[in-house]
Amino acid sequence: MTDNPDTTGAATAPVRVRLKNRDAVRAQITLLVGQARHELRIFAPQLDPALYNTAELTGQLASFVARDRHNFVHILVEDSDQAVRDNDRVVLLCRRMSDFVQIHRVGEQHIGLKEMFLVVDRLGYLHQPDLTRPDCLSASADARNAVELTYRFQEMWEHSEPIRTINTVGLS
Repeated sequence: MTDNPDTTGAATAPVRVRLKNRDAVRAQITLLVGQARHELRIFAPQLDPALYNTAELTGQLASFVARDRHNFVHILVEDSDQAVRDNDRVVLLCRRMSDFVQIHRVGEQHIGLKEMFLVVDRLGYLHQPDLTRPDCLSASADARNAVELTYRFQEMWEHSEPIRTINTVGLS
């Protein structure tokens, strides 16, 4: 990273971080979720349990949604069977806090995307443009790129459907 001294008072460019391994990605996801104040959106064709199903992260998510009744977490996946099977902590959180933490399966028009991204408060993000490569780009304060990802997510969310096996009616 480079220092960007701003002697004119103009806004500085957002600081982006390139992440090249799973440990760095997991740490950055945890950092971003810890900074969330209102909304969190996650898109992943497959919800990687090593990244999302940890006790630390699900604890952070639970604390986040418990802080304010307007806070929410929306998760979009393509492989809903894998998401439910491999992410028991996330599924339990969805069941216990279903008004605030929701997981949906993407619509047919969004099947086959080979990227993953997380957006926090339309301000911070983590984006892995190609799931076959470990490189991710992240920023905690880059509204332009975060809003772009948010709009993409919203369009996918509008065409998605809840995963029915998460909220089984009548069973306790």
